Amino acid sequence: MAGPIAAAAVGGALSILGGIGRNAAITKQANENWNNTLTTLGVQRSVGESNLLFQGDEINRNIGAELTALLGEKRSVKADTAVSTSERNVYGNTAARQQGQVEMKAAQMADNIAQSGEAAMTQVQANLTNTMYQYNNGVYGASQQRANALNQRQGAFEMLAGAASQGFSFASGYKTMKGN
Repeated sequence: MAGPIAAAAVGGALSILGGIGRNAAITKQANENWNNTLTTLGVQRSVGESNLLFQGDEINRNIGAELTALLGEKRSVKADTAVSTSERNVYGNTAARQQGQVEMKAAQMADNIAQSGEAAMTQVQANLTNTMYQYNNGVYGASQQRANALNQRQGAFEMLAGAASQGFSFASGYKTMKGN
């Protein structure tokens, strides 16, 4: 009688040890996949954000250069207008109106430059927001994958039921070998 009980105990113990080993392997693999995915997502987010921030700096530099060039053009046109009014002996209200038109056109051009820069920066900001959403979506997906993988582990009751089944199977096999 001791033989079948010992066989059952050995079979049950092996089953429990196997279940513990499988659970540990599943947990380890799920954690490795989780960490690898988060690392990849973090790198992608950093690269995307760096590129977008560079684009923003480039837009700022371009706007500054365009406004500086516009200032130079404005000065040149004002000088040409002053020479033209002097050569034609135009003074007073007419000369002031001509200078005012130069100022107004320069202000309109500056506004156009600023508006195009704002539109470009708005696009960069939208892309930064999308980069954040993509990262958060990837983290959510990785969390779901990890949870699904961890759900494949055996619970304590399942391991005990498997151990009992395995124990009965070992005991039965022992009895069959002994011929009882």
